[in-house]
Amino acid sequence: MSSKLNQTFFILFLVVATELIGFGLIIPVLPVLASNYDISYSLLGFLMASFSIAQFIASPILGALSDRFGRKPVLIISKLGTVISYVILAYANNYYLFLIARLLDGFTGGNIAVARAFVSDVTDNKSRSKGMAIIGISFGVGFIFGPILGAFLYHGMNGQLVTSLVAGGLSFLAMMFTIFLLKEPNVHKPVVSVWDNLKNGVSEFKKVHVLFVFVTYFLYMVIFSGFETTFSMYLTYVFSMTLNEIMLMFVFSGVVGLIVQGYISRKTTLRFRLYIALGILFLSISFFGLAFFNTFNMLLVFLTFLSISISVIVVFMPSLLSSLVDSKRLGVAMGLYEGFGSLGRIFGPLIAYILPLSEIRFQYILYGIVLFGMFSIFSFYSKKLSQKFI
Repeated sequence: MSSKLNQTFFILFLVVATELIGFGLIIPVLPVLASNYDISYSLLGFLMASFSIAQFIASPILGALSDRFGRKPVLIISKLGTVISYVILAYANNYYLFLIARLLDGFTGGNIAVARAFVSDVTDNKSRSKGMAIIGISFGVGFIFGPILGAFLYHGMNGQLVTSLVAGGLSFLAMMFTIFLLKEPNVHKPVVSVWDNLKNGVSEFKKVHVLFVFVTYFLYMVIFSGFETTFSMYLTYVFSMTLNEIMLMFVFSGVVGLIVQGYISRKTTLRFRLYIALGILFLSISFFGLAFFNTFNMLLVFLTFLSISISVIVVFMPSLLSSLVDSKRLGVAMGLYEGFGSLGRIFGPLIAYILPLSEIRFQYILYGIVLFGMFSIFSFYSKKLSQKFI
């Protein structure tokens, strides 16, 4: 891999990591901030979902804009929106200001989709998984260090103001990296309007193999976000863990993910379909293991398998998608992909909390069954569509 490409990957890592550290920093304390203003549980639930709802709407549009006008301008606009949203959040003193801040961040938060499209622009199929792994590593860094930093800042100082401004400062830093260090990929030859590009992107749904990837990712994200929002409850009910012990389990999972994606980032492969199928299968096994075993050692074993499986899926799924769509529609395709992920993040927690949390093991059994069904369908139909899959 050339030094120029390595430099691009490193800058993209910094861009996404600083953004996600800011995101991970504010999300754990947002319910606490909102509760200070006597916001009802239903309004708080909508506040927590508002970012994903806005991102579901905006991601395809921002992706299409990046296809038309370039990746770098859209990344800058998205970072600017995030900075403004955190400034609003810092001084918010009522529900509507909290909601405006989260909606603004969601509507301008298409940087992940655009970053994935950027990676696809500067790589070929063989090296694409390396670039996608870099994006995955930045996710891990953000979600490990963000909550730790947020907990320290919120409890140690003037919580709302300082936490929000630090998150905004990190996003501003990411914007500066984008402006001064990131060079636009020299592959854009726009020939259609943004609206036409959006329509062309939506027409990708007519391609069974592309729709198949979108639906698979949506179902995966429903299960993952359901797990993400209930795992602390699982550790409380099954293992009676304290808050600090729960945090350590999340950090352990994140570190395993970083190691796996760091390994993937040094390898090249074209076997996207195989690795996705294996990732879904082992994720299914992990949920069965979490449901049926109750010793700490087995918890670590299956949590390790789960973290590895998630890392494999999040790296190779967008790599597979990028190999299936026209290069002129990469931005809108990645935007639709992230939109499906945002939609999954909306439905996942809602479905997870339908079942009593005291029966969390039964919920994980259902996750395992659904994932095994996904593995069977993915393996069967991806072979039938093998002429389209890499």
